[in-house]
Amino acid sequence: MGKKEILLIRHGQGDHNRLFAENRTEEALALRDPALNDIGIQQAENLGVKLKEQLRKFDLELIITSPMRRTLMTTDHVFGKETSYPVIVSSIPTEMGHGECDYGSKKTQISKDFPHRDFSLIESEEWWTDLETQEHLEQRVEDFKKFLNSRPESRIAVVSHGRFLTELVGIGQFCAFGNCDCKQYTLSKDGTLTDSGGIFIRVDNLWEKWQKS
Repeated sequence: MGKKEILLIRHGQGDHNRLFAENRTEEALALRDPALNDIGIQQAENLGVKLKEQLRKFDLELIITSPMRRTLMTTDHVFGKETSYPVIVSSIPTEMGHGECDYGSKKTQISKDFPHRDFSLIESEEWWTDLETQEHLEQRVEDFKKFLNSRPESRIAVVSHGRFLTELVGIGQFCAFGNCDCKQYTLSKDGTLTDSGGIFIRVDNLWEKWQKS
């Protein structure tokens, strides 16, 4: 199998993102598996509109989403609940666990809330990692590259999280993806990810301003 084209999508805004931006860190960390708020839903829908035309040229074959409520909702609002593309749920590209907001819901509950999604790859009821170390995150990133390269599909969309995606593409900062950013990368057999210079969509107009504040 040759190189793969990967669309990396960060989830839309949840209330924990808003609280972090307001420097209300303890409140943000205490929110368990937060859903998208109204702004996040609108971001995802806006991305869906902008991405629709691009997908005609991209020939998408598969969508992979983390089991967090905010990524599952983002997938629904970007691609639709009854998408023509197969969707699988994997715990590998979930967020780095450092608070309740990054710990998911139990498999039985989240699969009940999203019955239209395939959770067969989620092996454990409590599938997340509490207080994850940087080393553990780095190993998950390597595992995910191997997982992507093991797939027969060559054009894949991944709906994930800011910290995980930033580590995945090797950018030396905490988070390089705005809410509902969509960026195209090329994955080589050796696990190297490079910016393809292809699709790039940003719907969070306040992201760069917040980054500078």
